Amino acid sequence: MNYSYFAARSDAAAMAVLDRPGSPGQSLADAGLLSELVNGVGFSQELGYYADLILGSGTDVDLEDWEHRIDATTDERRVILRVPPILVRAIAETDVEHLHRLVPTWVQFPHFAERNPDRLRTFATDLHRLCRTATEANGGVYSYGWA
Repeated sequence: MNYSYFAARSDAAAMAVLDRPGSPGQSLADAGLLSELVNGVGFSQELGYYADLILGSGTDVDLEDWEHRIDATTDERRVILRVPPILVRAIAETDVEHLHRLVPTWVQFPHFAERNPDRLRTFATDLHRLCRTATEANGGVYSYGWA
């Protein structure tokens, strides 16, 4: 699967991404969405490892849990997942420079298909912006996955 991330005012607004014809990255800021899509990392493993780095070992956030899936097409080739609110808040409240300092550890995650620290740093910056946008609007951060 490929994953992109975006901020939306609600689950209903996020779910509307599945109904958009063509690329869901076209004019997402209408219909309750707060941002355009940004390229991202795998939801369960790659983002999950980053969540562990951010939240620490005392928190148990399992991104493979089905409770994060809010909608999918009938063939399950496209899916919308909700980033856990605890992670969204933690990222929004963390200084982006601290998030960048986590990248050298994050890039060592053994399940990355491509270890690219520059791409991870860019994603960390984008995700930070999405989390702040969502937090300020009482919304959420979502992942659009497609096969």
